[in-house]
Amino acid sequence: PADIKRRNWLHSFNGLLQFSQAYISPNWYQGGNNNLNVLLNTDFSIKLNEAFHPNLLFETDFKYKLAMNSAPEDTLRNYSISDDIFQLNSKFGVRAAKRWFYSIQLQFKTQLLNGYKTNSNDLIASILSPGELNVGLGMTYNYANEKKTFTFDASVSPLSYNLRTCINGLIDETSFGIESGKKISSEMGSSGEAKLKWQISHNISLSTRLFAFTDYSYIQSDLEN
Repeated sequence: PADIKRRNWLHSFNGLLQFSQAYISPNWYQGGNNNLNVLLNTDFSIKLNEAFHPNLLFETDFKYKLAMNSAPEDTLRNYSISDDIFQLNSKFGVRAAKRWFYSIQLQFKTQLLNGYKTNSNDLIASILSPGELNVGLGMTYNYANEKKTFTFDASVSPLSYNLRTCINGLIDETSFGIESGKKISSEMGSSGEAKLKWQISHNISLSTRLFAFTDYSYIQSDLEN
């Protein structure tokens, strides 16, 4: 007989690195600038194997995305950062009914590198400036077809806590919705998340995630495709 080991945790990793370059000939009448662009996108996830733990739900995703491009118009730096996001999403649940779980979910995101205004040494962003943490308590609906090629889950958290930070004193905290002179801001409200994964064919897949939080005076959302 085959020796098959029990696997309680399922891991997956996806990495993407892209380059693009544009060269403008000096006699091109429309003008323009030469540029070089780099995009890095990584995603590492850990999930509890539901085959051995059918009454528990646990999954965690670590994501990092960095997009940089050459900046010929900037006299102080040769590059600029257009995207810099480190994000952690985690969810834990206990089965309440057939497809429903009592759940608690956590989302944390920030950027890791310093961002500057063009032709200036003025900081506009750095690590934990801004930083954002959201913790929600509620229910999660989970669905997967028999072949596991289509999965959908939706979480509703009527009780949700949202924290924003700006720890760098050189950055204007009011640009992140934090009161002048303070480093943190927090609100209580509600949040929701919906995720869909569809393996269209053996080499084509679609992944979508929508997250939203409201304290009933404003709404913020985050959409990924």
